[in-house]
Amino acid sequence: MGEKVENIIKIIYKKYDGFTNSKKLIADYILNNFNNIVYDTLSTLAQKIGVSTTSIIRFAKDLGFDGYSELQESIRDYTRSDDPFNVVKNFKELENENLAELFENSLKKDIENLNKTIHSISKEDLEKSIDLLANSRKVYVIGYNDSFTLAYYMALRLSQVRESVHLLQSVGNMNPMELATSNDKDLMLAFLFPMYSLNTINIINKAKQNGTKVLIVTSNDATRIKHLGDVLLPTYVYGLGVRESLIAAVSLSDYLASAVALVNPDESRKLITYADRIYQTGYYLDSN
Repeated sequence: MGEKVENIIKIIYKKYDGFTNSKKLIADYILNNFNNIVYDTLSTLAQKIGVSTTSIIRFAKDLGFDGYSELQESIRDYTRSDDPFNVVKNFKELENENLAELFENSLKKDIENLNKTIHSISKEDLEKSIDLLANSRKVYVIGYNDSFTLAYYMALRLSQVRESVHLLQSVGNMNPMELATSNDKDLMLAFLFPMYSLNTINIINKAKQNGTKVLIVTSNDATRIKHLGDVLLPTYVYGLGVRESLIAAVSLSDYLASAVALVNPDESRKLITYADRIYQTGYYLDSN
């Protein structure tokens, strides 16, 4: 049982290709909602997924468990032991790392996060996101604490390829005023990761009151906040450091900005040319 507890998600990935369609449906739900499954009864889970209770029991036995209760207990233990936002646990694990191996292991973990993120975002959601980012009248970008670095980076990249990009900042508590003129032709792009910032959630709700659409970049298990967004883009953030790794979210931001440039090439070309002309007037060491 101990081995299954530590590797329940890995076991599912390993067996995934051999699953029937109904078992893949169960596996997909578990992978994307495992934090909620710890509270669900067998009948509740079957109803949520849209399969029979017998199918879930067979799925559990295929993984090597006696039944649903043992599968649920392994998921419960997994959520306690493998939480990327548990700073205390992450620091204790970091203390046991060999400094000579930490660099390589950290990069390997980032690569794993990137690969999982590729498979966690649907083509349909990417297309919706690109359409919203490219064609909305204004794009408001928000994030707090660690997520502000992502919001700033995305606002920078996006403003290089389209007009009317606004980075919302908390200085002077001006956010509500900045949203006063937002409407249903605008987009709110929010970077929102556990622990979920109430400031960001409040601003999202204010934007929604004005009819503004909401695109959220978040972690892979976003059950608690999925009602806040019109589109959610999940990313994997498991790191070997004290805090979670945000590499996948950065890479996703690069992709989205590049996609916007391809959708609106004339506007992007104009902005890039204009910025380059300004940068040649003494902004950088090698600009003369």
